[in-house]
This record gives sequence, structure tokens and C-alpha cells, in this order.
Amino acid sequence: MAIEDVLQLLLSHGDDATAPRLPALVDRLRHGDPSAIVYTLSEATGGMGSLNDRYLCPENGDRIAPSEVQAVNERLAKLVKSIEARARSAASEYGVKTVR
Repeated sequence: MAIEDVLQLLLSHGDDATAPRLPALVDRLRHGDPSAIVYTLSEATGGMGSLNDRYLCPENGDRIAPSEVQAVNERLAKLVKSIEARARSAASEYGVKTVR
């Protein structure tokens, strides 16, 4: 699951702001909670505080070498786009109305 990959990526770089709320979301998705689809889409497309807004760098307090910043954030962006695509697909499949 892409969201689990994001969680691991964030944790590996010391994230303590965004990562803590993701395990509960993963659990809700695994248990088929339709409201988790909307929340997942919001994480992937939202603004301040969402996964879409997260940028890993030393200036943000993350454990990441300056030489890794670009590659890691490109990977993060790809994963977040994947999460968005999967959430939209799941919403369509299960008839879940989305706001975004």
C-alpha cells in the first residue's frame, strides 16, 4: 500500500508530525472503512499539514542529508500521487462521494 510506503519514508527521516496519524488510517483502510477513502484523498490533495504539503529537509527538522533531499522528496511526491489515484479509484468503485 502506497500509504504504508509513505509512512516508512517519513519515519525513516524522523517525521513526528505527519507520520503518527497514518497507522490509524492504514488500519481503517484495511478494514474497509469507506470514510477512510475521503480522509486518504484529503491527505493526498490537501494543503497545510497534509502529505501533499510535506517536504523533507534538514530545515524542517528532518533527519536527511542535503544530498538526499531532492530524490527523497521526488519519491514522496510520486507516492502521494499514487495515493491520490488509488483513493479516487476506490471512491469511484465504492460510490463514495468526495469533496476534492
